[in-house]
Amino acid sequence: MTKRQVVVRGTGTIGTAGLRLVIEHPDLELVGLLVHGREKIGKDAGDIAGTGKTGIIATDDVDAILALRPDCLAHFGNSAMREEEVNAEIIPFLQRGVNVVTTSQMDVFQPRHGRQQYVEPIARACQEGGASIFSSGTEPGYCTTGFPLNILSIGGRVDEVRVAEIANLSEYGGVDNLTLYGFGDPLGNEPPIFTSPIGQAWHASTVRCFADYMGVKLDEVTSTWETAALDFDIKPLFGHIPAGMTVATRWKMVGYSGGKPFITYTKLERLHDDAAPDWEKGSVGSGNNVFWRTEIVGEPNYVAEIGVSLIPSVAMTPAHPVNAIPVVCDAPPGILDPMRMPPFWTRHLGRGLIRA
Repeated sequence: MTKRQVVVRGTGTIGTAGLRLVIEHPDLELVGLLVHGREKIGKDAGDIAGTGKTGIIATDDVDAILALRPDCLAHFGNSAMREEEVNAEIIPFLQRGVNVVTTSQMDVFQPRHGRQQYVEPIARACQEGGASIFSSGTEPGYCTTGFPLNILSIGGRVDEVRVAEIANLSEYGGVDNLTLYGFGDPLGNEPPIFTSPIGQAWHASTVRCFADYMGVKLDEVTSTWETAALDFDIKPLFGHIPAGMTVATRWKMVGYSGGKPFITYTKLERLHDDAAPDWEKGSVGSGNNVFWRTEIVGEPNYVAEIGVSLIPSVAMTPAHPVNAIPVVCDAPPGILDPMRMPPFWTRHLGRGLIRA
């Protein structure tokens, strides 16, 4: 297989993990790195990723990176509340024929249900440049769409599907994202991620696209949320949170068909295991604190669950689009939603294994 030449943009928590995956992937060649922080400009990409020297030096010169004419841009910039900026970062590459994979612009993860003011400019850029884009992630993304759809291959009659993310984020350092959940706020405050257009758009599209895949017509999608506190102070990585303030949130979106729940999506985040003890908890393995669960209600009934500790779960987010790069580069131009993607998987093998 010819190695695909890749440039990476974004080296935050997710982006650094993604950069490392690109460097180590046997089918990819890192040829450029775009960074925002001045302290990273001029550094070797391997020093940023913790892999050892690569000879690729980080820059903020977009024109120089475009001049490399890579096969693909792996974009890991934060997109919450900055969708216009993400489009501005992605579109010049698509217009020049550079394919894009991203963990960011979630409106194109399900383009039919995404906000069209962001979807349509990307679609035009794909056609103009003859390039493709695949937006992915874990949740929304593979763990609440691809994972449930994969296990439906062993299903029979399906009456209802329930998908959930259940996580303890006490060691997560993404303060901007955690603030959106309302952590540290009084219990009565509305969590922005649940009540803002961005949160509604991202997560309602998960419910609606799942119904599309199953061929189910939804009557409506409802949204409810609740918060919980502890009676003692805690000090997660997020920062000190006094007793009585929000340390757990649970959000449910339900898609109804024929007046009955068909797809129930739950997003449950805690900063302490003792918070909201009557809410759902994961069950797979010891030491895991992030779980994605799918329950198929029907004939037969069955449950499947992914359990992973927090830091590996962060690395899973960029792994999905990075592993997709060869497929995206071979795809016809346009926005690739999960239904237009063939199966793909990692080819990064452990030490001592011999490649065929």
